[in-house]
Amino acid sequence: MFSNLFREKRFKMFYIVKKGENVNYLSGTAHFFPYSFRRSLSQLISRVDTVLFEGPLDESDMEKVISYGYENSQESSLFSMVSEEARRILSQELDSLSFENDSEIYRYLGYLRQNVKTRLEMEIEGLRPWMAFFKIWTSYLRKRGWVYSVDLEAHAVAKEQKKEIHYLETIEEQILALEGIPLEKIVNFLNMCSKWEKFAKKHADFYLKGDLDSLLGSTSLFPTRCESIIDKRDPVLFERMLPYFERGSSAAFVGITHLKGITEKLKGKGYSVFKGL
Repeated sequence: MFSNLFREKRFKMFYIVKKGENVNYLSGTAHFFPYSFRRSLSQLISRVDTVLFEGPLDESDMEKVISYGYENSQESSLFSMVSEEARRILSQELDSLSFENDSEIYRYLGYLRQNVKTRLEMEIEGLRPWMAFFKIWTSYLRKRGWVYSVDLEAHAVAKEQKKEIHYLETIEEQILALEGIPLEKIVNFLNMCSKWEKFAKKHADFYLKGDLDSLLGSTSLFPTRCESIIDKRDPVLFERMLPYFERGSSAAFVGITHLKGITEKLKGKGYSVFKGL
């Protein structure tokens, strides 16, 4: 209990969205983070009637992502595509990592196999490139204490407070977006693994400050900063959340990279958007 208190931070990555008498909130989530925001999220969610999320977060829905990610028809392994130096660094980082006692966060996302301890190459063998990448990346983060998820914390709070919950996408739509991540971006990011420590620190610092512009500027090389994840989905997420925002008293939780595009569209519809404090 006391250890959790030391890992608790104030949530600042959100916007207040107003139009007439209607007040809504738009938050940018981090799927993995070294700190919890549970108390702040509880306060924010208590102000609304409806809570929106990008996609379903229940374990049964996530199993579809896991199953699909473990079906790879490509002959070549992602591990063989990265540089020899990157393979050496990643092997040293992750080969001996134990996957026992996985937390709910990692089990739900399916990036780590439970109760398995094996070489990194065997761990990602047969996975689709995006699944192999996320498995490596989340293993790296977990080793450094990134064991919290804004998405899951907000989802749990919304359920506890018995809020009306809706999802803006289906699991099938999210899988299609993941399939569109360019292989070149995944390989390039793996090749820069020697810089991940600095990358993760900047990400955490900017997120804690609620500094969206700096955060986006520092993550341009991340694989999910691509058309299929952002440009194609921003309009869909916006159109589907709009009816709830028109009704008012809603809080939407979407990935950080969607905030800029969605806030611009909200302003275009006559909404006033203010940075949360």
